[in-house]
Amino acid sequence: IESYGCAHNESDARIIKAILKKEGLGIVDDPTDADFLFINSCGVKAITEQRMLFRIEKLAKYNGQLVVCGCLPKINEKAVRKAAPDAVLLDTDSLDKIPELLKDPRDFFASDRINKFVLAQPIQGLTAIIQISEGCLGNCSFCGTKYARGSLHSYPPKDIVFAAETAVKNGAKEIYLTSEDTGCYGMDIDYSLPKLINDIASVEGDFKIRVGMMNPNHVLKFLPDLIKMYKNEKLYKFAHIPVQSGSDKVLWEMKRGYSAKDFEHIVNELRKSFPDITISTDIIVGFPTEQKDDFKQTIEFMKLVKPNVLNVSKFGSRPNTEAAKMKQLPTEKIKRRSAEMSNLSHQLSLESHKLKVGSEYTVIALSAGKKGGVVGRTPNYNQIVFEGEIGKEYRVKVVSAHPHHLEAQRPK
Repeated sequence: IESYGCAHNESDARIIKAILKKEGLGIVDDPTDADFLFINSCGVKAITEQRMLFRIEKLAKYNGQLVVCGCLPKINEKAVRKAAPDAVLLDTDSLDKIPELLKDPRDFFASDRINKFVLAQPIQGLTAIIQISEGCLGNCSFCGTKYARGSLHSYPPKDIVFAAETAVKNGAKEIYLTSEDTGCYGMDIDYSLPKLINDIASVEGDFKIRVGMMNPNHVLKFLPDLIKMYKNEKLYKFAHIPVQSGSDKVLWEMKRGYSAKDFEHIVNELRKSFPDITISTDIIVGFPTEQKDDFKQTIEFMKLVKPNVLNVSKFGSRPNTEAAKMKQLPTEKIKRRSAEMSNLSHQLSLESHKLKVGSEYTVIALSAGKKGGVVGRTPNYNQIVFEGEIGKEYRVKVVSAHPHHLEAQRPK
């Protein structure tokens, strides 16, 4: 099994593994040994899709039956079939069909939504990823994920809380709530994200909650309740709120449903209540209608708002979207703008992290570091690297800052 993309995809991959194990299959590391090869694909960006298709072509050469699941089968079914004519395709609402697929390999595209909590559930480990909903309420002109995940389908609060209770009982120290847009959770079932967070925070145990991406247009509807929500000590003081552009003209053409001032207001209100909160945002550079002045506005806006984390994506058209039909900007222009925005991103992150040097935190070692040591999270979700043993709690002091992490030592 290989999985790519966002935390939502990772959550699906964990469920797929649990289903396969329940059906009596073993998971192997080498594709040569596999009877079935599952690739949980991502198609959010054009460049990601190309990487997926390259990998799908390679996996199709093995003897086992290739199963392409995740978002790509619905975003670009034609390209997937071209890359692997003998593969079977499985959309994100057909995970319940895996037992049938194992006996009779064929495509499954669901006509109805499913409650994934009734499927086999994984044992989560130190970091539990829990889906709270599928799909979204947006119709952004650039987004292909809507074709894969559909409109909002919120899962029952009781199922989510039970999953959180189970994860904590099994040793989870961190619960990551994910969906395409956590901000619209419950709007189809007369519930809300703040209510859900309060429910989860009432679960007994020592754990932290990370709230996944929330779009600004929904945050505006419950900002006072959101601020109350963040006052709970079990929540990481971290908010991922994608602005995508600092130009209102571009935001309108993206069909985002808010203005740059709206985003600034949200950030100001959150920082007023939580000065140390980590604000993470996303920018798409090179949207087809983005002119030189629009890009300049976005640069200046980022310098004004100073997000602690700035994720930069180069625009790449997705099939069947409105933006795909627009006249595209030259690739070189998009590359130049991306480089400039990425440089600013590094500057802002480094400035933010430098302020933490000398600070002490009590953190849990959650995973192994890529270059040694272990990785934990500060109360505002900064990644912090130090020496220790996974699963144990330590008191550490920040000794150096880097754009993407803090480096710490345990006081002697």
